[in-house]
Amino acid sequence: MNNLIFSNINKKFIFLLILAFYNVISAQCIPYTGQVMVTGNTYCLNGNLSVGTTIDIPFGATLIIQSGQLQSVNIGVNGVLDISDGASVRSTGSITIGTFGTQQSSKVKLGTKSFLSLTGSVNQGDPSFMGAFPGTTSTLEMGTNSVVEICGTFSQQSTTYPFVNYVGLPTGKAYCIAKADVSGGGAGSVLSNDSQIIAIAMGPVTNLGPGNASFCGPNATKSMCPALWPEGLSEDKNACGNAPVIIDDIDGVCTKPTASGTPDSFTKFGITVQEKSSAWPENIPNGFLAMEAKGKGFVVTRVQHVSQTPQPGDAIAEPKEGMLLYDIQDKCIKLYNGTEWKCIQRSCND
Repeated sequence: MNNLIFSNINKKFIFLLILAFYNVISAQCIPYTGQVMVTGNTYCLNGNLSVGTTIDIPFGATLIIQSGQLQSVNIGVNGVLDISDGASVRSTGSITIGTFGTQQSSKVKLGTKSFLSLTGSVNQGDPSFMGAFPGTTSTLEMGTNSVVEICGTFSQQSTTYPFVNYVGLPTGKAYCIAKADVSGGGAGSVLSNDSQIIAIAMGPVTNLGPGNASFCGPNATKSMCPALWPEGLSEDKNACGNAPVIIDDIDGVCTKPTASGTPDSFTKFGITVQEKSSAWPENIPNGFLAMEAKGKGFVVTRVQHVSQTPQPGDAIAEPKEGMLLYDIQDKCIKLYNGTEWKCIQRSCND
């Protein structure tokens, strides 16, 4: 009897080991070589690959570009396309993300300093049937310093949720650039609710609001919004392939020589918690008010949130040009330029 019980235990143990081993194997990525993908599987690409046919990612399937670059024509994303940190996808065709009314979610996700560049279009299909089936979405998620460059048209069907979401560092940003016509599903269509998304529309825009995205357009040019325009982005609508140059330039900061010459005035007012020097603050040129401390910080007004374009319910009801504050929700210091609140960012000191 004891031997029989022991035998049964061994069989159960072996079965559990086999089951665990099978789960580990099935959870691994299948190397992607351009083959037809199957629902329920995860495929991974390491290195460069060029696929000359349409790529279809079915519902329940995931394609991860772990490193290198995938080059393709048309791509249909009903599952998940994950472009990992530093990886990229180039397409000479178009990308469709999601299918209208299917009630199944779809997603394209970009990691840090990854990019998606298309000579064709981006089309969003809304699986929620304009909100009739809530809980399902088709979205574009952008990480820190990532870039989406659309040289064809851009169309968004969803009216009940934003298509583009920022998932990177709160202090970072991501560029969503459309060089041709942009269109939305109508009233309620919002591109993004995240101010870290810098949306640049170089063509006409219809039936789509920017939401809280930092927006330049329609018919955007560098002179229209120099603070938002990324280095490396050509103003030529027909020039595609700017995305890698933009990423290379994101961390670069240009400087210019400081102003020289004789000061024409000196600071007359000062606040200090240190022992005051007899020459301070009169030895600080061209200032109005000087403050100093060795162990104290300067805290600007802190508010919960102000929308890029002032909205009813914002923390500041009537902003004035030049007003400065810290936005707790967006985690940045914002300046009101008379029409919009913008996060102050490091850039060339033009």
